[in-house]
Amino acid sequence: MPLPVVWIFLFVGMLFAVVHDFAVMTSLYWYYPWFDIVMHFWGGTLVVLGVYAVCSLKHVPLKPSAVLIFSTLVAFMVSWEIFEYSVGLYNPPTYLFDLAKDFMMGTIGGLVGYFVSIRLRM
Repeated sequence: MPLPVVWIFLFVGMLFAVVHDFAVMTSLYWYYPWFDIVMHFWGGTLVVLGVYAVCSLKHVPLKPSAVLIFSTLVAFMVSWEIFEYSVGLYNPPTYLFDLAKDFMMGTIGGLVGYFVSIRLRM
């Protein structure tokens, strides 16, 4: 039976996907610019929980070290921003500001996830 961190990750990930899908269908990202900030924060937290979940599996010989966690977080953030840019989900005049804000919120979300995971000893 998977550890609680795996169940937590799966639930939070499913909820994230449902909220994101709803936000796209109802144009929440366009009507409420702050919604993007919330989702980048949540995404950073979700990536960290995902690393803990994968590392908790018995066939995965990895420990959730700070280097592994934050290099994975950076890889996900860079990949997501490349995706946003490549499909045209950006506003050219404010692109650099939005990019910096997205990285900052993803990092803060990742730090929150990291400290919560350490506190809960996941």
